[in-house]
Amino acid sequence: MTGATHAVPDQDGSREADSALDEGDPANTERNIANTKAHQASGGLRRFANASLGHAEVAQAAGDPSGAERYFREALSMFIVLDDRYSAARTLSMIADLRYLDGDYLAAADLNRQAVERMPGDVQALTGLAYAQWRAGSPADAEATFNEVLRWNSKVALALAGRGQIRADLGRYEYALDDLDQALALQLASEAETDTRSARALALAGLGRVVEAHEELAKSLERDPKRARSRLRAGRVAAVLGEQDKIPNEIELALSGRPALSSAEREAARRVLRAAAGTPPRQ
Repeated sequence: MTGATHAVPDQDGSREADSALDEGDPANTERNIANTKAHQASGGLRRFANASLGHAEVAQAAGDPSGAERYFREALSMFIVLDDRYSAARTLSMIADLRYLDGDYLAAADLNRQAVERMPGDVQALTGLAYAQWRAGSPADAEATFNEVLRWNSKVALALAGRGQIRADLGRYEYALDDLDQALALQLASEAETDTRSARALALAGLGRVVEAHEELAKSLERDPKRARSRLRAGRVAAVLGEQDKIPNEIELALSGRPALSSAEREAARRVLRAAAGTPPRQ
């Protein structure tokens, strides 16, 4: 999972120590013995770290995110001691995923930022950072981070899907549709595809392609009728198309749906509802 490999004792170091001893070079012997012990200790730490990662995966599978995070942090501390920047970055991203799923988007962003500091240009950590920034209520920062991901690799489906959703939510429908179509042409996980389709429905509605918008929204809702984000976008589609009677029910379903909307999304839902009711925005 981390790309780390088990270290093994350096047998060449042992042979060099034996040779130096035979040649009567005590200083060189001590140096080679010390190097051998360091390699052995490093191998032990790496085995311990990889074992901790395995325990974390078991805890995740058992529905124990706090236990998983404890084991991930245990592995992280050992990768830092080993100065294994790649494995440390991967582990930080795994912890960030746990915080993201728990709705702690600021912590998820910080952890992914730490991962990027260790592995600049790492598209996985950058993509995680962008989603966390977005959910924390900073779509402009998130879009900039998605742009960075796509400069490194223009075919990262999750980055295209994320940037397209932001653009759709911000009313930049043509740019959104281009991103979302590219994302759907690539491989997306089920929930990501559902969100991409609901955003595509909003973009189509904004471009006046009413029939296509309804068809795409129906596809998204068929995939998961209770998905909160899909219902929020259904309310926004209704608002764009002037279907005022549909808005209150869709927003109510969005606010009670699962997974729960972020605080920024909940405020966006309330704005849609206030606009439909003709009330001024809250100051």
